[in-house]
Amino acid sequence: MRMKWILGAALVAGLALGSGAGAAPKKNSKIYVRVMSAKIMKNPQFIGAAAGPVSRGDALTFVAAKGDWYQVSAPVAGWLHKSNVSESVIKVSSAAGQSSGGASDKEVELAGRGFTPETEKEYRQANPNLDFTHVDALEKTAVDVEQLQAFVNDGRLAGAQ
Repeated sequence: MRMKWILGAALVAGLALGSGAGAAPKKNSKIYVRVMSAKIMKNPQFIGAAAGPVSRGDALTFVAAKGDWYQVSAPVAGWLHKSNVSESVIKVSSAAGQSSGGASDKEVELAGRGFTPETEKEYRQANPNLDFTHVDALEKTAVDVEQLQAFVNDGRLAGAQ
């Protein structure tokens, strides 16, 4: 039950960040990575092989759009979900409160990697009777992309792309 809740919350957060209804950028224009890190995928889907990593502030060259996926050609050729990019230059700063995207620093951090250490500490203190063993184990879990793709294919899971 808790796993379904966690996966559901992650999906809702992803949809909320990527729900903008704007038109795709112009071909060969620059777009910028707005999340701390992301993987450029070989195909326009969340599950599959990655072409390479990108980081917040990286400039990418837009090639084409396919649904909510943007094809990019630099620095790595492949596909990136539109929720991970902005047409505005992203200024990278280590100073507190220096966000330049549409979401606050806290929203980006929550969507990108879960609770901040401070938020988690406050939540644990406010809920001392909750067992966080499963959450802690889940945070340490790594998934092999090929095994995940085989699971999706074997189970004929809809909406995997």
